[in-house]
Amino acid sequence: MSRIHLVDPTEASGEAKELLDAVQNQLGSTPNFLRALASSPPALAGVLEFNSHLARGRLDAATRERIALAVSESNGCEYCVSAHSALAAGAGLNSDEIDAARRGGSADKQADAAVKFARALLDHQGDVTTGEIDAVRAVGYGDAEIVEIIALVGMNVLTNFLGKAGRIDVDFPKIALLAEPVAVG
Repeated sequence: MSRIHLVDPTEASGEAKELLDAVQNQLGSTPNFLRALASSPPALAGVLEFNSHLARGRLDAATRERIALAVSESNGCEYCVSAHSALAAGAGLNSDEIDAARRGGSADKQADAAVKFARALLDHQGDVTTGEIDAVRAVGYGDAEIVEIIALVGMNVLTNFLGKAGRIDVDFPKIALLAEPVAVG
């Protein structure tokens, strides 16, 4: 059971209601994670707006989902792994690519570099090497993509922490965390 109250969209009022109604209209549902965030309308608005801005960035949806999966698995957030597995499938990733992302990689060379850089950021708390930056540049990413990867890692850490601290009830097809630790490659 969730440790943070899940705001019922039918009983919400004010800014929380407006935001949850917008989510319902856009997604056709209101995921439990966003219902938990609605306990603080400013937090919900901030997450929704940040996500919206990142979606308009240079990284495609599949790469953004790969990064979310790598970070969520590394942080041990079952809610986020479950949610992003469903979102990744919707972004066109097959089960092999979803599994690879959860393990910190990809069969696609450019996506692999992005995911590995995201994991390096997470694993080294942002203190990456010049070589790790150069590896991302070597596959064609520039400063805009590097900044977006950093932003995505930060966003996913925030959501992972809320998912774990709040023990948010999984309302996506539940995906168990990997049994073995995910090694940095």
